[in-house]
Parts: sequence; C-alpha cells; structure tokens
Amino acid sequence: MKPNIIELVVKENRCIGCGACVSICPVNVLSMDFNSSGLYEPKEISGCLKKCSLCLKVCPFYEKEQYEDILSKELFYESEYKQHIGYFINTYEFSKLNLKEKLCSASGGAGNYLLKKLLELDLVDEILTVKPNDDPNKLFKFNVFKNEDEIDESRGSVYYPVSMDEVLEYVLKNDKRYAITALPCFAKAIRLFQKNNHKAKNRIKFIVGLVCGQMKSKDFAQQIADETFKNKTLIKSVNFRKKIPHKTAYGFAFEFEDINGDLAIDYRDKSAFKYWTSRAFTPLACNNCIDVFAKCADVTLMDAWLDEKIKDYSGHSLLIVRNKIFDEILKNVDKNDVFYKKIDPNLVVKSQNGAINEKNSFYFYDKQNILNKKIVRIKKDIQKQSLKDKKMDEIKLKKLKKQIKLKARKDTIIYLFKKHILRKTV
Repeated sequence: MKPNIIELVVKENRCIGCGACVSICPVNVLSMDFNSSGLYEPKEISGCLKKCSLCLKVCPFYEKEQYEDILSKELFYESEYKQHIGYFINTYEFSKLNLKEKLCSASGGAGNYLLKKLLELDLVDEILTVKPNDDPNKLFKFNVFKNEDEIDESRGSVYYPVSMDEVLEYVLKNDKRYAITALPCFAKAIRLFQKNNHKAKNRIKFIVGLVCGQMKSKDFAQQIADETFKNKTLIKSVNFRKKIPHKTAYGFAFEFEDINGDLAIDYRDKSAFKYWTSRAFTPLACNNCIDVFAKCADVTLMDAWLDEKIKDYSGHSLLIVRNKIFDEILKNVDKNDVFYKKIDPNLVVKSQNGAINEKNSFYFYDKQNILNKKIVRIKKDIQKQSLKDKKMDEIKLKKLKKQIKLKARKDTIIYLFKKHILRKTV
C-alpha cells in the first residue's frame, strides 16, 4: 500500500479531524469517526488508488509548502500585511447593542450578525456552521442553514471536535453559494480543497474564520461535566459560554445538561487552569500550528481580550477584515443596532497575546529559554496522558503551576526593569 493520509498524517499525530480528506477522496475509501482519544480521524478501507494523493493535498498539516501566508497572499495580495494577523483591509471592534442578543453570543455577536447579513443581502444561499446536536455521543456538528432565523441556533462557543466531511460532500452535490465558519486549520483545509476541486472553489464564496489557541477532544467537556455533576453522567447539551453578570468577560461558565434534564454549572475559575492552561485534552496536531488568526479566512472573529473591554461581562468582538464585501457590510451597519469602530491592528494582536505565546512556545520550542522549555515539556506530558487514558496527573499539574508562577515573577521583574530603570538611564 502506498503512503497516504493514514500513514503520513494520522499515524504521525498530525491529524486535526477536519474531514477534508474524506470529502475529496474519489473512491470513498475514507470515513470520519472518533478515535480512542475522543478526536475525529479518518478510517480507511481497501481500494485506495495508487497514483492518487488528493487526501494529502487538502490536509492542513501535510502540505508543508502551502503555508497560511502563501495561501492567503494568493487571495488577498492587494491588502496590507502584518505579522500574526496576515493580510487585511481593516480591523474593527464590534458589539450588538441588544443585551439579550449579545448574551446568547460568544462575544459581541459579530458572527451571528455577519452570517445573517450574507443571507439578507443575497450574497449566499446557505450557511454551513456548527450547532448543538442533542446526541450524547456527538454534542455538536456542522449543519446547513437556509434562513436567518435558523442562524440563531448556531450562536455561542464550541470547545468540542467537529468534522467538515458531511458539509463538504453536501457542497459538492448541491450547486449553491455557501459561507462556512472555520477555525484556522479548517480554513486552510478549505482553501486547499478549493485548489483541488473546482466545484468547491466556485461554490464556497466566503470563509468566516474564528481565532483559535487550541482545540479540545470530546473528553474535555465530559471530564469537566463529571466533576461538575460530581459523578459520571451522559451529557445531553452544553453551553460553553454562559455569561455571568457582575463578573468579567473572562468569568463565563460552562452549563451542562445531562440526559435526565439536570443542570450543573462549571465556573471557569475552578477548571480553567486544570483543563485549559495545562493543555489537557488538546490534540497533538495543535502543537504543529502557528496560525491564531485564521489567515485564510475572508473575515476573522475573536473576543476582545483587552483590559478596557474585559470589564464588560456581556462581551465584545474584534474583527480582521480581508474581503472588501465584509468591509462594506460593516461600513453600512445600522448604528441603532450595532456599535462598531475601526481599531488599531496592534490592539487586535495584543488581545490574543496569550494564544500567540502559547502557540509559539510549542512551534518554536528550540528557541525558548530553559524555563519556557520546562513548562512546554510538562504540558506535553499532561496532553499525552489525557489523550491516552483520560486521566490528569495531579503531581504534574502542581509542577506546572509552580513553573508558571516562576515565569510570571520573572516576567514582572523584566517588565518593571524596562519600565523604570531603563527609562531613567536612556
């Protein structure tokens, strides 16, 4: 058997579960399913064509010469370029003025607003995005949305694996105009898919990107739910962005509903370090990614993690616009419904410094100092163990917390030295 996606990507722990390989396969020998780590990966039956390499050509973690910057330059070459965020026309702050609307959204409601506008302005026929699935074995999945009212079903954050294979196959079978939401690696996979399939190129009109620091396996939600309910239980649904009045935007909670209809809430100050900062249940493929800002997308959405915005528990959005159509949509918003203004792109980068630094520490491991390397090694151990046997090593967690405190102390000393001492001597 010749090397293919299974040999060169899945077995090398580089698969992110996007499903592009399954949809592009001309002989249908691949299918997507959860593996033992709670992550999507392709499964293969016999019949792979000897001279075919389409599965590899659309894989975001195999096409080593097709970096995000190269792909995005082909699309947005006329735009300004900036490190980290890539090519862009403008950067914006965005917030819906209707509090009830905003509380249902992940941040300021930009995604919901833009997707509805694409339908309203007849720029697309259908939207491909993620919604709750009410299945304990598959809590979320990509769906096809045909009208503006349906889009409200897709609001909120999703820290749960999904695959695009079904909706990409739907695109190939149905000659319509589509917009699709995508994390950075998924956006790259879609662009590679379009380069290798003319139907996808002609039919997928817009990619709405979402900033990403790391993905999570399905066991991430299950583990936190088990601790929150104080016993193992099947989850029926989860709200990953329950906003809490009188807290900051950071202070959101996870609200779980089990199959019996019982509710439980995990406040993020309890589990954020243990299950997010530690990198538990994060796919190993994420260690090979450096794209935080979905550089291949037409527009990228994110939380406004800025000091002056975090104080508002209801949330604010920041946007990177690369496609002129989205720029026109934003310039023509109804100011009775939406607050928006241009924002310095440096602030957009600053808002995601945590995710940038985290990705850099893994991707550029050899360039890190001794302390950072130690932190990365501990995180990798936690990451691997959690994916293998769904357990957390409490001793390693304590070691990690100690090292992060040392790093914070060191960073504070350096900051104060630069601010006060160097300024006096210059």
